Amino acid sequence: MPSSTPSSSRTSSPRLDPFPTPYYLFFAGAEPFLTIVGALKAVLHPAHFHSTLIPVSLAPLLEAKTAHAGSIMAVRQLGNTYGLLALVAATVLPAMRRTLAGRPVELEAILRAYLGALAFADITHIGLTLYDLGLEGSLHPLKHWNQLVWGNVGITACLFAVRSLWFLGVGRTSASASLRRDRSE
Repeated sequence: MPSSTPSSSRTSSPRLDPFPTPYYLFFAGAEPFLTIVGALKAVLHPAHFHSTLIPVSLAPLLEAKTAHAGSIMAVRQLGNTYGLLALVAATVLPAMRRTLAGRPVELEAILRAYLGALAFADITHIGLTLYDLGLEGSLHPLKHWNQLVWGNVGITACLFAVRSLWFLGVGRTSASASLRRDRSE
């Protein structure tokens, strides 16, 4: 039975690896681990998670907020969403890598969509966190930020940086660019 995939995009050449081991270990291992830690904090300790979203040093500067039962529920639901993202990364990325091992162009296209969506979410997550901290909190991290804010901004910025390196092609080959070069020769 003929394949529906063009033969030019089917290759097992090691030079066409859009998802090399360092990126794979980071996105399918380290990132889900970090995400599940955040999920567990939110699900198991929602009141503490809620109360530390805004550092104590900024609380007087911002509108007073109490932990309403709905807020606790929202924090647990946030934790559940973190858990979902961790599960998707830990299960779907290995399945993609395994299933599309000989089809680097397709693997790269799916990774581009997946990582692009996460990169967009990284930027909006950081932006909304800084917005809610206010100008004082955003401009003076060493003075005001607590562990949770560093996680929300610092770790997310690191995740975005690694995604950006992937998009820039650092440490990997681009299967689609290689295919375009081969066709033009």
